[in-house]
Order: sequence, then C-alpha cells, then structure tokens
Amino acid sequence: VLTGTLSAKLKMHARISSQLAFRTQVLFDTDRLLQKAKSSKEMLNITCTQLIRLLNRDIVAYIAEKGMLLQGQVFSQKKEEVEQQFLIPEEQKIARWVYENNQRAGAGTNHFKNAKCLYLAIRIGDNVYGVIGIPANKDALDSVEYSILLSVVNECALAMENLCNAIEKEKNAILAKNEQLRADLLRAISHDLRTPLCSISGNADMLLNNGI
Repeated sequence: VLTGTLSAKLKMHARISSQLAFRTQVLFDTDRLLQKAKSSKEMLNITCTQLIRLLNRDIVAYIAEKGMLLQGQVFSQKKEEVEQQFLIPEEQKIARWVYENNQRAGAGTNHFKNAKCLYLAIRIGDNVYGVIGIPANKDALDSVEYSILLSVVNECALAMENLCNAIEKEKNAILAKNEQLRADLLRAISHDLRTPLCSISGNADMLLNNGI
C-alpha cells in the first residue's frame, strides 16, 4: 500500500512538473514570437495559436483598428471546417461591449452570463487593442489556466502597445524631418531672392541719385 501510494504521488508530481515545464516553454516562445512580429494582426495570430497550445481550446479573436472592432475570427485546434457559432450577432455584440467598456464579460462573469465565450480585452490601461474570446466548455478554466490566459493576453497587449509607440515615434520623426526640409527650402528661396533684390535696389538708388 505504501509503495503504491508513493508511486502514485511520484507520478502526479512528475505530471505536474511536465505541465509546468510545457507551459513555461510556451510562454517563453510566445514572448519571443511577439517581439519578432511586425503587425498587430500577426501578434493576434501568434497569441491565439499559443493559447490553443496552452488551453487546448478554440479561440475567438477580434482586433481593433481606427477606433473600431473588426470582424471576429475563430482559431480552431481542429483541421476541419470551423464552426461559426461563436461569431453570431449576439456574441459579436458582447465582444463590442467588452471593447467599449474595457471590462471582461461573458461566461463566468456578471455581464452576459449566458454567452458562449468568456471575453477579455487586450488592453494596456485605457488603450484597448482587441478582444479575446474563450469558448465556455464543460470544464471551466481553473485558476492556473486563467492566470496563464491573462499572462498571454497581457503579453499581446504590451507588444501591440510597443508597436503603436514605435509607429507613432516614426511618424513624429518623419514630420520633424519634413518640417526641417521645409525650413531649409524657405531659407534657400529667401537667400536666392534676396541677392538679386539687393542688386536691383542698389541700382535703383543709383539711378534715383543720378537723376537728382
């Protein structure tokens, strides 16, 4: 009995250690891939793919663009045709509510409890870059899975925030460069005009003086 109990405990600890190692590796890979991504859509694709690996669930994702939440997309762990039950108008309405109110909603929350998914905002502070939906299966997310989910979503939000800051910085640099070119052009034109005008003014003075 003692041997069997110890063996079962060792197997359980080995399984837990293996799961932790796998999750740690996926989180590391997620961070590395997000740093290499060149667009928000690519970052969203990476995030959803990694969440499928971690949670073994389909993922629903919406990305925001120009202050609007675009059409949702389902990332499926299965190769066959993806079911569109998560993109019905009622579910899209909840996703838009999450985007507009910067709060989680859907299954397991106090808002829209009967939704098919749990919806989380991809956000940094007041900036919301999209919405992630986790289908509510028979087995609810445990505390560890939910913590990992938040970690991945936060990593995605941080990567999108950094991308937006980099784009804004590049735009400001271009504007500053254009302003500098404009100033240089005006100085050049002013100099080119000043030289003949000075000559004309001097000759006019001489003519006036000679006429007197």
